[in-house]
Amino acid sequence: MSDAAALAELERWYGAPLAAPLRAFVLAWGGREVGDVRFYSTDEIVERNLTYESREYCPGYLTLGDDGGGRAVVVHGALVPPTVFVVGHGSMSEADFVAVGAQLGGWLDGGCPVD
Repeated sequence: MSDAAALAELERWYGAPLAAPLRAFVLAWGGREVGDVRFYSTDEIVERNLTYESREYCPGYLTLGDDGGGRAVVVHGALVPPTVFVVGHGSMSEADFVAVGAQLGGWLDGGCPVD
């Protein structure tokens, strides 16, 4: 599946268009690793969010990747708030989110720290 088709599928599943900077991020960084974080490719994002039941436990948020140690990297699909969070895969609740970046671009520029 092409990136454009996978992104369209993601937005259908999400139920709304993603914020433009998030769309660009997914296309540019999907399938890549930065620091301890592996970002899911565009054709993996829906499957991973279904597996971790993101929509049920943290509505509005998307899991974009993980730290390889059992924590998901999560942002709001509208980037409101623009904060990047990590949360344990076993407790995908907004109440358990830990902020790791004030906004996606700056967090990425800083090497994607998760601690």
